[in-house]
Amino acid sequence: MAIFDELKTVGKVLQDAGKIEQYQQILDAQAKMLEMQKKIYDLEEEIRSLNDRLKIKDDLCFENNAYWIKKAGMKDGPFCSGCWDSEHKLMRLHTVNMGLVRCPKCKSSMNLGEYQEPRTRIAPWANRL
Repeated sequence: MAIFDELKTVGKVLQDAGKIEQYQQILDAQAKMLEMQKKIYDLEEEIRSLNDRLKIKDDLCFENNAYWIKKAGMKDGPFCSGCWDSEHKLMRLHTVNMGLVRCPKCKSSMNLGEYQEPRTRIAPWANRL
């Protein structure tokens, strides 16, 4: 960054001139700028995270004891209601057996009734390989 380069140049001149007190002030200013730069980065990251959560929340619906994402006529899920409600994390539920699903994170189980996780379709020619 140009400001850091300028401060570094000024600091070098002050150090060479024996102006230790002024040189120390430049070092302090650089340290404060680095702190502010990190704080700005952290705040930008938090804003990105909050915006992502808002986008997800707009598409989220609660149905059959779980959360689902409905977007463009498609339905994705199920996701753990406990993990979303407490930590705002989408944890995909895994099928244990017919209708019973479990969260891999919090280990809560729930019955989704007739829901069955879609199975991967195997191409007919795959058995010939």
